[in-house]
Amino acid sequence: MNRRGHIGTILMVFGALLLVGVTLYSFYGFKDDIKSLDAEFRGMSIEMEDTRDKIGNYMTTLIFESIKQASLNKFEEDFKNKLKELTKIEVGQEDFKKSFKNLFENIRDNVFVKIIDGEFKVEKFGDTESYILSIKNLSFSVNPKDREKSVSSIDYNFSITSKFNKKEIEYLTIG
Repeated sequence: MNRRGHIGTILMVFGALLLVGVTLYSFYGFKDDIKSLDAEFRGMSIEMEDTRDKIGNYMTTLIFESIKQASLNKFEEDFKNKLKELTKIEVGQEDFKKSFKNLFENIRDNVFVKIIDGEFKVEKFGDTESYILSIKNLSFSVNPKDREKSVSSIDYNFSITSKFNKKEIEYLTIG
């Protein structure tokens, strides 16, 4: 009998066992990485939703206060000026800075400075007494800054649209 043919077969069996062992070890180690990545992305998603809600709350307040302070004679023009003015004051407030914590610079630069610079539209809605406010091409990023192994960040691009009249806000959407 020729026993040299069995050497190759034996090496293939040991090679297959070695590959299975390495694969199982990598799956076991990778599972912990997936759990930490999942937790990181969940945390960033929650922070993104919270930030979006805070922006919505601030915008609702700013729009409502601008409606209240605008004169009824030149409502559209006065509303625009009041919105810019109130936003500029609010961005300087300490509560505003605390509200956005580490995201403050990003939020201020990409969202509220556009209002201060007048990069928004206010248009009359048809033949009604309503107006549409639209602010487009807004964005902010959520970064896991507290972790050394940061995989990525979440970038949220959105627009703000609000329909209002001379007395109240009819709706505000962020999306």
